[in-house]
Amino acid sequence: MNLLTVAVVLVLSVDAATGAGGGNGGGSAGGATPAGRDAASAAGQSLPALMARIDDLHRRRDDRAAFSEEQRLVQTGLARAPNDYGLLWRAARFYFWASDDPGLGKEQRSRWGKDGWDIAEHAIAINPNDVAGHYWAAVCMGNYALGLGVVKALSLGMEGKFRERLGRAAALNDGYEFGGVETAWGRFFDKLPWPKRDRKLGEDHLRRALALNPAALRARVYLAVSYVDSDRAAEAKRLLDEVAAAPVGRYDAPEERRAKALGAGLMNDVYAKLK
Repeated sequence: MNLLTVAVVLVLSVDAATGAGGGNGGGSAGGATPAGRDAASAAGQSLPALMARIDDLHRRRDDRAAFSEEQRLVQTGLARAPNDYGLLWRAARFYFWASDDPGLGKEQRSRWGKDGWDIAEHAIAINPNDVAGHYWAAVCMGNYALGLGVVKALSLGMEGKFRERLGRAAALNDGYEFGGVETAWGRFFDKLPWPKRDRKLGEDHLRRALALNPAALRARVYLAVSYVDSDRAAEAKRLLDEVAAAPVGRYDAPEERRAKALGAGLMNDVYAKLK
């Protein structure tokens, strides 16, 4: 399947799942839809201007309107320039965020994770020496695996592929995405099934993420998950209290808000362990 076909399929799949791209109240005078307006706007922009707009929308991606416009511009851009490295890794980044939504079912998480992974692999083929393609390939692959189930993913040989992509990202820029590389390593080692699981190594990586980005909230949440599973509930609660009290906007506001929601959802497990 070529990138133009992928772009069309992904537009339809995200619109169907989010309710974006038309529907009641989506039109304007003259019958133009949001998708049509975005496509027309994108067609008249230079690629650097289009990517700058995508980046601006990504900084507000937990807003429904920004998410929908980013999705449409990413796919319009891919249809226009399917071999542009900058557009490709930005598309993979978008599909990581979409597949990371805690409210998604496993099938949809897996589908969007795979979409992002495929796009990121194309980016790597074009530029194998930049961190973005490798990083977004790894984390999209991770969401694909979570949707499949970890044991099934391991049976498909995905552990080696994940290690290869994230290892290359670490070699290129270990601090990329606000400590995201080390956060991904920490989650990986903590969530492997026994006997592959290594919670101590996972904790080491999450601590490294916090050293790289002391404000990091997701690293704290993942460390708290590991502590709950290791009967260290008091330490988990301390981390989650830090997450809840943290101001938003220190590095990536949508990601911070998502991490806060994940942390709040874990508190009942912590309280149950503390009883």
